[in-house]
Amino acid sequence: MNDLHLSSDDRSSIQSHLDEFARRFTSIVILVIILTIIWSISIDEILHYVLLKLDPCADNCINIYSPDEWAGTRWLSASLLGLFTAAPYAMVQAYSFARPGLLPSERKAFVSWMVIMWGLAFSSLFLTITEFLPWLYAYGHSFNDDTGLIGIYDAAEMLRISISIAWAIVLVLAAMTIVIVAGLSKLLWSGNAGWWRLRIHGVMLMLLWLVIPSGLPGLLFTLTILASGIVELVGWRTFRAPMPAGFGLKELLDYEGGTHRVLYVNCSCNGTSPEITPLNGMGQVSYRAVCRSTDEQNNLIDVVKRYGVNKVIFSGCVVDSLPVQYVDSLRFLGCKCDSLDLAHLSVIRTDERLIDYQIAMSSLVGPWSETAANKRCLNILENENINSIHYGPKIPFGLNLQKDEVWIGSANDSLIKEIKEMGYSLTYHSN
Repeated sequence: MNDLHLSSDDRSSIQSHLDEFARRFTSIVILVIILTIIWSISIDEILHYVLLKLDPCADNCINIYSPDEWAGTRWLSASLLGLFTAAPYAMVQAYSFARPGLLPSERKAFVSWMVIMWGLAFSSLFLTITEFLPWLYAYGHSFNDDTGLIGIYDAAEMLRISISIAWAIVLVLAAMTIVIVAGLSKLLWSGNAGWWRLRIHGVMLMLLWLVIPSGLPGLLFTLTILASGIVELVGWRTFRAPMPAGFGLKELLDYEGGTHRVLYVNCSCNGTSPEITPLNGMGQVSYRAVCRSTDEQNNLIDVVKRYGVNKVIFSGCVVDSLPVQYVDSLRFLGCKCDSLDLAHLSVIRTDERLIDYQIAMSSLVGPWSETAANKRCLNILENENINSIHYGPKIPFGLNLQKDEVWIGSANDSLIKEIKEMGYSLTYHSN
């Protein structure tokens, strides 16, 4: 396996995804065309209002010098209005298409970004047309007064420049909100900042260069530098943030000095597994039945991916009971899997003692050393009234422990040796 698959993936062919994308994209294009035609009916009144706002002169100094360019500008303006008004439908189609391949946190971030960007786009366009661009043109026109020149401006050229600037502002806001939302969602940090930078800057600049008129190289250069600089400034801390932490996860050191993040998956297995306290430094998430719920499996993959977990300890679920593809996905993320098998431990005694579960937790090794694990287990045995110890690779059928007995499932040779030296009665079970 060389990629990440969610448990809910249906393994559809690439052609089926392309066909679905083509259907959704075609429906968006058709809607944009219809809305463009509708907007074209009233586009002259809209452009008249915009040009009155942009006119920097006391008397009218805007004229049309090229009817064909003006006609093209009219249709460009109408198509952009059609595109913005079709945005809600486009967002629904984009989410429906991307949802099956997104992790839970990515879905929330995607929806949040689209909704925020929808509001920001219209707000920024309104302020740009009514406040920023009139000030900008008036400021530029003031230079003509200083030099004694009489300014006469091309309406089509002014609108194209205005569209380019407004489009650049929308793109910069979109890139800024992606950085902010991804940072708050703990999807973006210094470890994957290069991946995010490449896509954010790449898509933003590609769309920016697409709309800027080819005859305005100065505007192209200026907007490129400003757009990239503003995004980097907003994401200064996010691009340099440390690996996110959550669910009580702490970085644990092994004997070689390597860092590890270990997550305890407290799965009740539909009420068959008890709750116990994980070791110090382990994170903890709780589920009802990971082995049966694809939503819980996807949520766990999301946690592992976002927080850099490299080892998962299941409470009751046995690793073999999980789908093979799911275990492969965890391994693809660099995460090892282990289980305490508490669901089977719960059937070997009739009293309500938790000592068998505590021993199972305390005997964990990696990143902990065998010496540390042995010390934890021996401390538990010394504090309990235990006389006899059963151990082996598998719990034998029909085993029923008494109050002074305990089961150790993953006892290493050094632990067994120390237990013998302490005088406990030992019984080995081979099956």
